[in-house]
Amino acid sequence: MTIKLKLKDVRDKLKDDTLDLSLCDLEEVPVREIASLRKATNVNLSTNLLVSLPVTFVTLKQIVKLDLSRNMLVELPENFGEMTQLKHLDLYANKISRLPLSLSELKNLRWLDLKENPLTEAVASVAGPCSNMRECQACARNIVSYLSNVKLHIEEEKLRRLNNVASDADKEVTGTKRENKRKRKKNTEKEKSNGDKIDSLPQREGCSQDNNDSVRLTGSSSDRASTRKSSRSTGTGLCRSLTCVIVWLFLVSLLLTLTLILLSWRYERQTDILLQNVQTFSGLPLKNYHRQATDYLQGVIKFATAQIKFIIDVASNFYRAQFENGTSKTGKEL
Repeated sequence: MTIKLKLKDVRDKLKDDTLDLSLCDLEEVPVREIASLRKATNVNLSTNLLVSLPVTFVTLKQIVKLDLSRNMLVELPENFGEMTQLKHLDLYANKISRLPLSLSELKNLRWLDLKENPLTEAVASVAGPCSNMRECQACARNIVSYLSNVKLHIEEEKLRRLNNVASDADKEVTGTKRENKRKRKKNTEKEKSNGDKIDSLPQREGCSQDNNDSVRLTGSSSDRASTRKSSRSTGTGLCRSLTCVIVWLFLVSLLLTLTLILLSWRYERQTDILLQNVQTFSGLPLKNYHRQATDYLQGVIKFATAQIKFIIDVASNFYRAQFENGTSKTGKEL
C-alpha cells in the first residue's frame, strides 16, 4: 500500500533546515509538501521504497543537500540538472545504471556517492571508490567533468552529421547543376550543328526563310486537315458498318418470312399454331403479317409464272416461224 504523507506530517519532520523523511516506506516523493517548506534545504529520503523520481522533483530548487541512498532508484530524471543549487548528493546503494547528461550542469556539486550501483565500467572508473570525503569530492568533480565532455562530444557529433548532410545536399545540388549545364551545352551544340547543316543545303529558287516558315505553317495546317479527314473517314466507316448491319437484318428477316410462308404451304396447321403462340407471347399481329406476306408472294409467283409463260410462248412462236421459213426455202431450192 502506498504511503502518502500529509503536509502536517511533513512539517513535523522538519527541524531547522533539515527535513528527515527516511525510513517512512515512501514509494512516491511528496513533492508538493516539500516545496511548501522553503526552509528545507537539507532533505533526507534515504531507506525508502523509491523506484523513480517524478519529473516535478526538479522544482525543489531550494535543496542543497539531498540523500537518496538505500532506495531502489533505477535512474534519475533527464532534467535533474536543473537543481543548480545542489552541492551534496548521496545515491549510495540504488539500482542506477546510467546518469542523465544534464548532471553535467550541476556546477555547484561538491560531494557525490555512487557506490553500490550497477554503473557501466566507464562511469564506475571515473567515479572512483568514494570511501572518504576527499574521494567523494573527487567523484563529484570527475562525474560532472566527464558528463560535460560526453555532452560536448555528442553535440559535436550531431553537428558533424548535420554538416555532412548539408555537404551531401550541396554536392548533389552542384552535381545536378553541372549535369543540367552539360545537357544545355550539348543541346546548344546540336542546335548549332543543325543550323549549319540547314545553311549548307542549296536553297531552291524563289524560296527564302519566310517561305520555310510558311511551309512549316502549311505543314501544321495539312496535319490538321489530315486529322479532319481521318475523323471523317472514321464516321464514314461507322455509317457503312451500320448500313451493313441493317441490310443483314433485313435479309435475315426476309429469309425467315419466306421460310415461314413455304412451311405454311406444307404444314399449314402447325404454322398457324406456331404463329398464334408467338403472337400471344409478343403481342404482335404476326398472323396478319403472315397472311399479307403470303398473298403478296402468291401474287408475285403468279406474275412471274405469267411472264415466264409469255416468254416461252414468244420463244416457241419465234422458233416455229424460223423453222418453217427454213424448211420452205430448202424445198424451193430442191
